[in-house]
Amino acid sequence: HIPEAVKQQWVTMSALMSSREIARATGMSHRTVNWVLWLFRLSGSVVKKPCTVSGCPRTLTAHDVQYLLSCIKHSPDIYLSELQYYLEQTRGVYVSTCTIECTLWRHGVTHKHV
Repeated sequence: HIPEAVKQQWVTMSALMSSREIARATGMSHRTVNWVLWLFRLSGSVVKKPCTVSGCPRTLTAHDVQYLLSCIKHSPDIYLSELQYYLEQTRGVYVSTCTIECTLWRHGVTHKHV
């Protein structure tokens, strides 16, 4: 692990030195120095920031999920196609049965629980 302050120092050094010279002076690999300088030019930061959001946004809101869960609680043997129909009729949301199944699975509802 290379501290962020050291990487920032390489950026400062790059104004007067080549990346090869920085690598030799600091004892780091040329590739590592190049990577840090490239990242700084690209993003303005010497460290990669983790993405705060990953994947696609959820199609169903928390209210939609609560509606599905209440339907299952009321009628445990309900089919996914019926849930799909009721969701569209009452909430105005059309999603695939696969989306409903994945959502229910994420909330702990499986075929075993039904």
